[in-house]
Amino acid sequence: MTTKRLLGKTALVTRPREQAREIQEALEAQGATVALQPAIEILSPDSWTDVDASLKLVAERKINWTIFSSANGVRFVCDRLDAAFPELKRSFAELTQIAAVGAATANALRLYGLEAALTPAQFDADGLVDAFVERLGSPSGLTFLSFRASRGRKTLTERLTALGANVLETVAYRSADVKTPDPAVLDALQSGKIDVAIASSSASARSLAEMFGDAAKKTRWVAISPLTADALRQNGLDVAAIAAESTVEGLVEAVVQATR
Repeated sequence: MTTKRLLGKTALVTRPREQAREIQEALEAQGATVALQPAIEILSPDSWTDVDASLKLVAERKINWTIFSSANGVRFVCDRLDAAFPELKRSFAELTQIAAVGAATANALRLYGLEAALTPAQFDADGLVDAFVERLGSPSGLTFLSFRASRGRKTLTERLTALGANVLETVAYRSADVKTPDPAVLDALQSGKIDVAIASSSASARSLAEMFGDAAKKTRWVAISPLTADALRQNGLDVAAIAAESTVEGLVEAVVQATR
């Protein structure tokens, strides 16, 4: 019989609702009670013009590598392919090499019938650039298409450009802060009923600190990555644990560590 290591604990999941189910079920399988409060809202781009233009470059074989930095990017781009470029969707992997930042992003691609040719062992932009250098020797002279959120770090583009690559950044989706928390979740935080809360990105860390104010300091925080941990600390929140891997399994282990 599997030991429920989080029995009697309440965990706050702050991912967008459409992405929270997997981590919620994994925590509940360990006996936790799960509260949900999205930190950010994921929206389609204001216009599909830039995405469409970039996809046409893929169709014209002008892109050597297409980079997906998140499962959200995969979802919005692939849904756009299905809606507007079904023929390109079928030949996409033949026209460009595909790279994914992280296992979750690679898994999202598989759900759309696409396989990443490169997924770094270190699930972040630095890890991907290092993996490109290891695979290619030098990315100089190659053209990379990077599908990204409306806000985020520029590390990937800056490092590839410094190595002589041509990088085309395209916003595939928008990320907007949720301003008002669920009153029940806020009350649970203020009264100390949330044992641990999870931050899944640097953007969500900033949003959560602003949304909850001082109440955010009344729980232990788990970060999905060192970058997210830094963002939590910069916003005055203590970090009890950091996931060893930026996966659901890694987050669950970090939650267990934080609540011991």
